[in-house]
Amino acid sequence: MITVDGLVAVPSLGLSYLAGARGGSRPVTWAHACDLPDPWRWFKPGDMVMTTGGGLPADPAGQAPWITKLIDSRVSSLVVALKPGAAEVTPELLDAADERDFPVLSASFDLQFVTLARTVIESAVQTERQRLATIRRLYDVYWQSLRARGTFDTRISALEGSIGWALEVRDLDSGETLAQGQQAARWRSAHPEGPGEESAQVPIPGAGNGALLAHPGRHPVQDPALLHHLGGLIALELEHHAAQRDHLRASGRDLLPGLLDDTIGLAAVWPELRHRGMTGPVVVACWKASGNAPLNHENIHHEVRLQDCAPLLAYRPPLLLAILPDDPDLLRFLATKLGPQCAAGSSTPLAASTQVSEAARQAQLAAAQALEAGRRYLRYGTGQPDAGFLPRSVEDTRQLVRRILGPLVEYDRSHDGTLVESLRTFLSNDGVWQRSAGDLGIHRQTLVYRLRKTEQLTGLKPTSTRGAAMLWLALQAADSAHLSLQDLMD
Repeated sequence: MITVDGLVAVPSLGLSYLAGARGGSRPVTWAHACDLPDPWRWFKPGDMVMTTGGGLPADPAGQAPWITKLIDSRVSSLVVALKPGAAEVTPELLDAADERDFPVLSASFDLQFVTLARTVIESAVQTERQRLATIRRLYDVYWQSLRARGTFDTRISALEGSIGWALEVRDLDSGETLAQGQQAARWRSAHPEGPGEESAQVPIPGAGNGALLAHPGRHPVQDPALLHHLGGLIALELEHHAAQRDHLRASGRDLLPGLLDDTIGLAAVWPELRHRGMTGPVVVACWKASGNAPLNHENIHHEVRLQDCAPLLAYRPPLLLAILPDDPDLLRFLATKLGPQCAAGSSTPLAASTQVSEAARQAQLAAAQALEAGRRYLRYGTGQPDAGFLPRSVEDTRQLVRRILGPLVEYDRSHDGTLVESLRTFLSNDGVWQRSAGDLGIHRQTLVYRLRKTEQLTGLKPTSTRGAAMLWLALQAADSAHLSLQDLMD
């Protein structure tokens, strides 16, 4: 697109600077003649205003405010070809233009404005032809890059080579870079302070809050329309990626339950994990919010930090369970996105022979302990808040509960009984019969019968020191694991 300097360089036009020569690089999109006193009402940004002086204020003191309003309308420049009897251009007007680097040009009254306008229009038409040719070339380059199965960064680099700008795609919510070309990486290294006036940014249409940033490379960034075209082109890919992530989440939601209940072996889906970008160690993770508050999980798979992998996700209120890379920072980050008081826990790293149901219990225990400790994340087996006498693994806890409480749990399950509840209440009341019976809402003799039944089934007498200690230890171990007795029995 032709600039003010470009028009001044055309000898036949006879243009010269009266003020604002530092703004000569401004592009000129169109040119119109106007002798009205308020030309700013009739022009668009980038237009060149041509006047014979008919609209200039006759009062010299009014010319500075007049030019200021014209500059504020974001026109590109003013060409003055004074007719006889018109008010002279005053130093006040020129000083105001110089202060804003706004080009004011002098022309002979003999200059036919139509000649100047034709020069601008021909430039605009030629620019549009070049833009269309560039757009076609960009689409061809992008299509070839897609067929080559390159990365997103590779495609952005291909566009950079075609257009001569340094390009990057950023997520405005997180501030993270989604993709950038090689030129943009070099530009960022050379400009750690960030983009300046020479750079440009346009929103990327579609879901999310993304933007395309362009920095000067071989060419300055001076074509907003072309930049918007690029944004639309990149939006197609981002929408395609979003649709793929939705599909992968849906398929993972169907697959993970089978792993969690051990009807599908982990070895069978190991290739699927690799296909989803999980090529390193993986874990089962669990997220839980304080007070069992619901989690903001619906769009968690679209988070920028997950753009290179697609975890298996299953929401089982109030828990979100997943198989994903063993990355504590990632788990903490997702916890902050899922809720203000959400904590994450993870199992030990999985192997092809791992029982996923056991790993899920480990993750749930770690998440519960993280909440108790006021931490965002804990790995199973670390930071456990016990005194050293409770079992330190889910499997050890299960064995203890089965050995000591198993007969009670099975009896309650088959008889719809309350032996476990009665035992827990009795022990929590330090063996005080009347208070325990009152808390249970039963007669004291009924409680005596239930504890005798407990002794018959377990071989442990709840009123003896040894029996109370063993039964209490088993109940405490189950509570520490944050799993129900039924879960520990299964």
